[in-house]
Amino acid sequence: MKKVNVRVIKAQQKQEMTKAQHFAATEEDPYAGAYTDSDLLAPPYLPEALYSIYDNSTILKQCVETYRRNIVGFGAALKYVEDETQSEETPEMRAEWDFFKNFMKYFNFDQSFEDVMGEAIEHREIYGNAYIEILRNGRGLPDGGEIIDPKFVRLTKLGEPVDITYMREGKIFYRKKRFRKYAQKIGGKTVWFKEFGDPRKMDSRTGQYTQQLPIEHEANEILHLKIGSSAYGVPRWVGHSIHMVGARKAEELNYRYFEQGRHTPAAIIISNGTLSEQSEEALAAYAASVEGTDNAHKFLLIEAEGMVDDFGDKEGKNVKIELKSLADMLQQDALFLEYDEASRKKVQSSFRLPDIFVGRSTDYNRATADTARKLTEDQVFKPERNSLEFIINNKLLAEYQLKSTVLYFRGPDISDSEEKARLLDVFIRAGAVAPNDLREEVGKVIGKELENFADGKFNLPAGVQGGEDDQGSSVPVQKADDDIVAVLKDVRDVLEEVAVVEKINQAARRY
Repeated sequence: MKKVNVRVIKAQQKQEMTKAQHFAATEEDPYAGAYTDSDLLAPPYLPEALYSIYDNSTILKQCVETYRRNIVGFGAALKYVEDETQSEETPEMRAEWDFFKNFMKYFNFDQSFEDVMGEAIEHREIYGNAYIEILRNGRGLPDGGEIIDPKFVRLTKLGEPVDITYMREGKIFYRKKRFRKYAQKIGGKTVWFKEFGDPRKMDSRTGQYTQQLPIEHEANEILHLKIGSSAYGVPRWVGHSIHMVGARKAEELNYRYFEQGRHTPAAIIISNGTLSEQSEEALAAYAASVEGTDNAHKFLLIEAEGMVDDFGDKEGKNVKIELKSLADMLQQDALFLEYDEASRKKVQSSFRLPDIFVGRSTDYNRATADTARKLTEDQVFKPERNSLEFIINNKLLAEYQLKSTVLYFRGPDISDSEEKARLLDVFIRAGAVAPNDLREEVGKVIGKELENFADGKFNLPAGVQGGEDDQGSSVPVQKADDDIVAVLKDVRDVLEEVAVVEKINQAARRY
């Protein structure tokens, strides 16, 4: 019985496959061995591993950046607390306003206040935790902050209860609270911090509480922003980490196809013969070099030797060589596209973000885009802003006992300019709008804050039949003032122009 031999001739594998990191590979925990000898708590997920997944993901960066831009990216501003009994600005109110402006201006000398908070939002979404080192001034009040990299921070168990005094809205509250300690280890050196609000003195070198301590060794405080109620925060996307790793592996598989090819492109079938040693070596060399434009349009010559049959035919039989293409076995397009698409949607759902926020808006029209923006603003970004504002106003700045001024983060203007202009036209014709009522809207259009007109007549609609000015004095019945009518018409025209420009831009985007 004759034997059939099968050999695969292939190019030698390259050593450099891909430079992509393996997701499961993480740096050694710098705190390994310290958790059993102290009160330090081991994090549920190593920060290095979380950052590795984030760094290699094709969708996570967009989601995190969207959170940062839409929560604090529109800027921070100030406003007075509504008080019906207070009609005019007092010196105390102005002093608080000036304090807030200086606080934001000098909170950090390398970044703006919004950038510091934005970086904290990024860290919170990547690691589940953000740490802001709070610096105090000579009076012992917080007035500055620095971002600390979460990869190097670990925290301890809760300590013993401590008596704390809270000041809220001029009232004093007494509570007991338990605090944590925070350790930052870089290059073998450990620096200790105490939790923000802890009134005790701590040695930054040892983490021990003490009564007598030089000021240069006093530990600073950390304001901890986290997701969840556990000791360590947990990223909202961590439940999707498995398929995110799988999606990256699929990307690497597709990449390797372009670098190395996949499967066997063709089969050489030889009947009644064997491949000569020189031909086999030539085929191996060809397989190793068949890449690049320099190797295009070459001819392939195959030489085979006839087999001698069992009856002693010395000349051998005619050799038959057949080259059979196996192209139908080759990868025609990227693999696992549906898997990758499903993974992307799962990650977006963990952030509750529609496609339009991550640069995938091909299937949107104006109605669906506006609805998506409004729902996401109301259900996601606005609550996040409110939470951050509460921490700043009622925790970070509680010791200042501010009464009339609060800080807030601006949101996007998602109103319909065309609809607003149409309604204003109706209100102006009905004499229901005064020029000062529109100063804020005009300021948004031209991009600056506008003060109200000082003259009391600008507090009255055109054609008003009596009323009171801003000093409460009676105003006689009068005809519509030509200046007021002109101002109102200008406002209407500006809003109509904005609506037209918006329509043109939308039409351009569609094409």
